[in-house]
Amino acid sequence: MRWSVRSAVPGDSESILAVVRDAFSTGGRDGHEEVEIVLDTWDLGAALPGLELVVDNEGRPVGHVLGARARLNGREVAAVAPLAVRTDRQGEGIGTALMTEVIHRAEAAGYALIALLGLPEFYSRFGFEPAGPLGIVYPAVGPDHPHFLVRRLARYDATYRGDFVYCWESEED
Repeated sequence: MRWSVRSAVPGDSESILAVVRDAFSTGGRDGHEEVEIVLDTWDLGAALPGLELVVDNEGRPVGHVLGARARLNGREVAAVAPLAVRTDRQGEGIGTALMTEVIHRAEAAGYALIALLGLPEFYSRFGFEPAGPLGIVYPAVGPDHPHFLVRRLARYDATYRGDFVYCWESEED
């Protein structure tokens, strides 16, 4: 089957929520937390323009990544939460295509970094690294948490440090 990466559009909303729910309904989980993250980000208008992407298969999303506003010590940065691929489509390169494109677009948009909470063994292939050694802390998980990762982009410099806050956790967004 052929698929392509494209920007999400408002008509994708229900399909995106279904993809997220399916992707995170494993191991006794129901995907509710990740669906709420997407809904909260949308409600806040915090999805970054051009950084919410879907993989389209014959007009139907089968994968989704949400690039959203976040704050790092008061400065706007990009965050990914969540990356989701339908369970019956995992292993086809959909997640890789979404991450590659969201990084490319974040770089082109001039962001200094992208942050996320995820598996180092997956995200390290895209240049993500532990945030702690860079002085970046996500207080919700504590300093030096191995799953809190950042991808430095061209505009990154060492002044990007301090506490990280996702858009749905901040009263400023």
